[in-house]
Amino acid sequence: MNCVLLAALLTLVSGQQAQLTNAYVRIRQTSEKESRTPAQQKIDSQLLYAIYQMRGEAKMKGIPSEPIMLRKDKKGRVLVDIRSVIGPRLLSLVKKSGGSVLSKSQKDHSLVAFLPLGELERIAHLKEVEFISQPSEAITH
Repeated sequence: MNCVLLAALLTLVSGQQAQLTNAYVRIRQTSEKESRTPAQQKIDSQLLYAIYQMRGEAKMKGIPSEPIMLRKDKKGRVLVDIRSVIGPRLLSLVKKSGGSVLSKSQKDHSLVAFLPLGELERIAHLKEVEFISQPSEAITH
């Protein structure tokens, strides 16, 4: 068989295998998203994937095993932006969860805090919490 033809055939087969693998990963991730609890639906995917990795559930849920880059403090707590009406229940739960509030804005419905990763679902259970994500980066010119 011609070497060029063989190389083309191998490229085609490996390309199809990569497409099948990517399709399988997308199906697993779609299934994972559909199985999320109401509290988990309020948590950004990257934070939720980090929670799954911390619990050892990533492989079972079809989540990538690559480390997720999160901003953490010296205590290992992650920096998050909680979109919510800022009230005593939220502030109390953040404190009870071992969190540290960096800033809060009632006007913007935003509370930025360091929190243990394992406590995010507990906070997301609060009715007033709309979404938990990593804070946006400031852009400078």
